[in-house]
Amino acid sequence: MTGNDANLFAAKTTLLRLPRRGTGFGGVPAVGHPAPDQAIAPVMPLPRHPATAPLRVDVVGGGPVGLTFACTLRAMMGDQVAIRVHDPRWHRRNGRVLWRERAEGNTRREQVVTLQSNVWSNLPEKVKRRLFTEGRFGEMWPLGPDSPAERGRPRNLKIRWIEDCLLDMAQDVYGIELRAEAYEVPEKWDGTHVVAICDGARSRTREALKDDFGTPDRDFYSINGEPLEETVLGIRVRSHLPDEFTVPLTVSQNRFLFNSLGGGFINMRLTAEEASEIVAIGENGPVECIERYSCTLRPLGDRFVCDRHLSTFKPSIDPLSFLWPRIMDGIRFFGASPSDFLSLTSFKLGMRQHSRFTAQLAPGTWGFLLGDAANSLHFWPGRGLNTGVKSAQSLATTLRERWQGKAFRSSDFSSHEGTMQQLQYREKSRAWTTMVMPDENGAPRGIEDRVRDGLEGPFDRQALTAELWNRVRDVKARLAPRMGHLPNDQWYLDKINGLHVKTLKVMVETGPWITREIGGDEISVNVEFPEPSRRDLPLTHLRATSLAG
Repeated sequence: MTGNDANLFAAKTTLLRLPRRGTGFGGVPAVGHPAPDQAIAPVMPLPRHPATAPLRVDVVGGGPVGLTFACTLRAMMGDQVAIRVHDPRWHRRNGRVLWRERAEGNTRREQVVTLQSNVWSNLPEKVKRRLFTEGRFGEMWPLGPDSPAERGRPRNLKIRWIEDCLLDMAQDVYGIELRAEAYEVPEKWDGTHVVAICDGARSRTREALKDDFGTPDRDFYSINGEPLEETVLGIRVRSHLPDEFTVPLTVSQNRFLFNSLGGGFINMRLTAEEASEIVAIGENGPVECIERYSCTLRPLGDRFVCDRHLSTFKPSIDPLSFLWPRIMDGIRFFGASPSDFLSLTSFKLGMRQHSRFTAQLAPGTWGFLLGDAANSLHFWPGRGLNTGVKSAQSLATTLRERWQGKAFRSSDFSSHEGTMQQLQYREKSRAWTTMVMPDENGAPRGIEDRVRDGLEGPFDRQALTAELWNRVRDVKARLAPRMGHLPNDQWYLDKINGLHVKTLKVMVETGPWITREIGGDEISVNVEFPEPSRRDLPLTHLRATSLAG
């Protein structure tokens, strides 16, 4: 950063006036515009200790974790912090920063995530009010250590909605500078106190700073000397079943994971042989598409196509495909028909062990790994975003407590680094257990091996049906008191009888969820916000800290 850049980065307060905007469907604030109650009026300057210079923060990556960190820190520190967030997936239009869509070369994520109440209850109040708009989330089961009754139930939301809301809040409420461009590591760190690295599991910034953070160890999570990695299909459907109806079907096996919010999303775990069928073809043969770039393919007539690469998902047109019938079996199992099949994508899941999450990049400048850049987790326990938000909340709390207007010391971050190490151990241990589930004798057995064994004979349909049926009934009986009305037993038996025998055996072989083995104590983060009269910004006002002069 040059000297001029450092001056531009200095906090310079600016009062903005924005017109009232309309709302979206059903009174929901339209994404990309401030809500009606966010009209802007001048406000008195927020208090600042005269001896305390503003903390200057760069955030790399404007996904849910990066924006949660930025909004939380701004809510905690007001004009004592100047924040700018960088993300090349954004663009600027009519004076606003918006997410690029498919037409602009960005594939938005459609997955649904579950936020535990220990996590969502610690968000800033204004973020919670905007995020949990009626019809935009669903309350889930069960209560537990990370969702105690006094905090509320876990909540399901679409990642896309979280991203849109936080981006709006960052510019409409918290006055954060948003840069629609990739972050480049500067030659000098002049004027920057904190660099929060939140640009994902394949973080370019972390790689550029590997001499500071070290290289993650891929071999730590290995079997027979090979790092364990899973391939998963993400299948978006239009399901007609309430989420609670499908919970016993999901919890009784480990082949498919279903979430009904936003219509429905199914994750399907594959063997290496099945993954070899994930091929897109164009006019002249195979095209690098879904298998490399995780493109989203959508139905066009009787095939699934990628409009970015003009390619077709080969299994959807191959009458000899082994994978395609298994996909359709999973869709029907969760109450959708072929006409309800909306899109699919694929992704690989593995884990790496980090030796450290905090590093001094230069005198006066500290870097921090957050979110997937710090702890990329297997999705099956459903903790990736929760862990990322906890890491953001931990760092925001530490910065608020420790900033005194002068250079940080390494001891200032002992507590935060300890929290990050605890999160790594707790969440990766949980995820590893779901990847190598113990058998009846306690010996680890990779989930891919279980799926592969299920696809091979012999196939005793009667015995397999009885095994899965008893499992579903046990889960239903255990959960019914907490979930209200569920279908009768015959409804579930009909679902099982509709499965192809190979899918049926895979479900039996993969076993039920091992809730006891992955349960237990959770890592909590204590988050405290100042009194609203001191630093938090009322919804009817906006005070922007301009970093661009």
